[in-house]
Amino acid sequence: MITTIDANGRIQLPLTIRYWLDLNEGDELAVDHLGDGTIILKKIDDSIRINETGHAKAAMEEPIHG
Repeated sequence: MITTIDANGRIQLPLTIRYWLDLNEGDELAVDHLGDGTIILKKIDDSIRINETGHAKAAMEEPIHG
């Protein structure tokens, strides 16, 4: 699959990828890159946030017991 970057630096992820990864409007993605030009996008789990130092931090909420 090939996509392009628009004038504002945005890319459109193909629908099949958004469907497979359950990506929806408003979902947050972490962006990183490797030295070889590879760009990595990772969906951020709702229970994890990245703090200013770049470390993952669990959300402050009570665990759900079933």
